[in-house]
Amino acid sequence: MSSFNSQELPLVSICIPAYNAEATIAETLDTVLAQNYPLLDVVVSDNQSTDNTKAIVQEYANRGVRYVYHSEGRPDWAAGMPSYIGAYINSNFVLSQAYGDYLCLFHSDDLYEPSIVRKQVLVMQANPQVGAVFTHARRIDEDSQPIRMGITKLPKELKGQSLFTFPNLLNAVLSYGNFLQAPSVMLRRSVMNDVGGFNERQFLTSADLEMWLQIAREGYQIAVIDEPLLKYRISQKQFGQQYNKLRVTLSDFFRVMDYFLGQTIVQELARPKSIALYELHRFIDYKICSMNLLAKGEELEARSQLSNSLHWQHFITALYRPRLLKQLLEGMILLLSTYMRVGPLVGRQMHSMYKRKIQRLRKPEKLQRKLTGKFKATHV
Repeated sequence: MSSFNSQELPLVSICIPAYNAEATIAETLDTVLAQNYPLLDVVVSDNQSTDNTKAIVQEYANRGVRYVYHSEGRPDWAAGMPSYIGAYINSNFVLSQAYGDYLCLFHSDDLYEPSIVRKQVLVMQANPQVGAVFTHARRIDEDSQPIRMGITKLPKELKGQSLFTFPNLLNAVLSYGNFLQAPSVMLRRSVMNDVGGFNERQFLTSADLEMWLQIAREGYQIAVIDEPLLKYRISQKQFGQQYNKLRVTLSDFFRVMDYFLGQTIVQELARPKSIALYELHRFIDYKICSMNLLAKGEELEARSQLSNSLHWQHFITALYRPRLLKQLLEGMILLLSTYMRVGPLVGRQMHSMYKRKIQRLRKPEKLQRKLTGKFKATHV
């Protein structure tokens, strides 16, 4: 801790929204309490769990962990949303219960390296214009073992960048998607006061991305520490995993980016190359939706999604990007299959191949080495 003045250390609140987290919350709290930063305020907000989450968290009370109960029910606007779980509303609540100058929003099923808080505070202290700081993540399975998906990284075109202004961040996200690891974030309390909370009502599952972009738009910088200081758990029980497995409508990511691009001043900041990549990503996302539609036999809707989002410029954009070109061609195959009246058959086959690929990437690293004789970390 020699880089700090011990008399000027900021209090850091680690805020953990939780819902039915009995299987993981103890392990998460153990890693939080193992931080090599001395001034922590740890608070867990229980979103009306029906398991033993409360009892487990309260066992940590003598180690300074605070338990709060989020009693707000389903809001009126979510009445027609059967999959609504109120994750971001609970996040807003737990942040409101924090005492610290810096606020970490950690997840109840992820694990944290002992140095994550200290390193993030160092970034904040050295860069007064930074409003939020993130790290990379190593993906783990339900047994906390590293998996074949490997470590998240910045896209190679962004390698070496650690600070992002709004124009930089906007174009990077348009080009490469959301690469900011939400459960690693540390925020300044003053930033939360300026920007407000997560807008789950408008942006649903991508309310986090809208928050990061709004922070940057307010004039703050976004920092990324180029280290995997978070272990991000991939579980079949996660809401996000279930959502992506079944969805037949465009990802909420596009809801956020279309909102920003609908503003003239933001349009002027978006580079043509970034917009071209963004529209290609839209077609690829529709490919996933159409694959699910075809697996259910809904051929006409799948054809409509693919044909309406396909543009000749996509081929130019994907020409020197093999991964994107492959997905573009897969979308073309799906589209052609709908005209040949074999869409459901092709959709089910592609869906099965996609499922096997995901299962392979989720295998533990040791098992993968045994099966292949070697291991190479993969970024997806």
